Amino acid sequence: MFCPNCGNKLMDGASFCSSCGAKKMSKTFDVCKTCGRELQEGAQYCINCGKSVGSESPEPMVERGLADSGSPESGTGLVGFSERYNSSEILSTAQKNKKFSMGCMWILVFVPLIGFPIAGIMVEEVPFGESLAIGGVIASVMLIVNVLALRKSKKPMWEGVVVHKYSKTKYEHRGGQDDNDRTYTEYTTVIKTEAGKKKTIVEKDSGRHMYDYLSVGDRVRFHPKFGTYEKYDKSKDRIIYCNVCSMMNPIQNDRCKRCNNLLFK
Repeated sequence: MFCPNCGNKLMDGASFCSSCGAKKMSKTFDVCKTCGRELQEGAQYCINCGKSVGSESPEPMVERGLADSGSPESGTGLVGFSERYNSSEILSTAQKNKKFSMGCMWILVFVPLIGFPIAGIMVEEVPFGESLAIGGVIASVMLIVNVLALRKSKKPMWEGVVVHKYSKTKYEHRGGQDDNDRTYTEYTTVIKTEAGKKKTIVEKDSGRHMYDYLSVGDRVRFHPKFGTYEKYDKSKDRIIYCNVCSMMNPIQNDRCKRCNNLLFK
């Protein structure tokens, strides 16, 4: 365990930090060994300094001059929106993702539409008419949800500026017994588009990736084909998100380490 105040490693059973004297919290968090910033659950890189989690030595960084050179191999540089979203490779990936989504959509529609009537025939306790109706309702809901998602992916790309960020503690009742409740933190990032509309990114608990990545005043671009955001000025960042799979990568990477697609640089 590490001190959430200074990042110093805590001894087992210690109530106070031996480095800064801060009292150990009842709920401790992993922190970055380099800068002391609290790490998100499951993070592989620190959102603040870009250091690899678990690595004892700093990540090798490319010279800024080379990163900003704008050569064909490294993309268009770290300041400005990337043109890679329009490359044949990225467009091909978007088309494959669309076909995969459509396949999943039809599976989610036909499984309840066929499965519930079969259950009604095989299980005596479930009337056939009732199972047929339930299957039809579920299939209709899944069809509507997936059609809306596909329509959203066809909307035009937009750009805007982050104008506000805030967090709020919320309560959720998950049904059943009274103790089956929880409180969680909701993080909201507000973006004002060039057309004057407001768009929000809402995240929960440790999944606050865009909330941490984006700052008020940042220019951003939304890519509807993937449902991801791109920052205009990446020159001060040490990490970059893959716009295809949302994986966090070191800024010096040219391709995503998970899906191997081009990063928008």
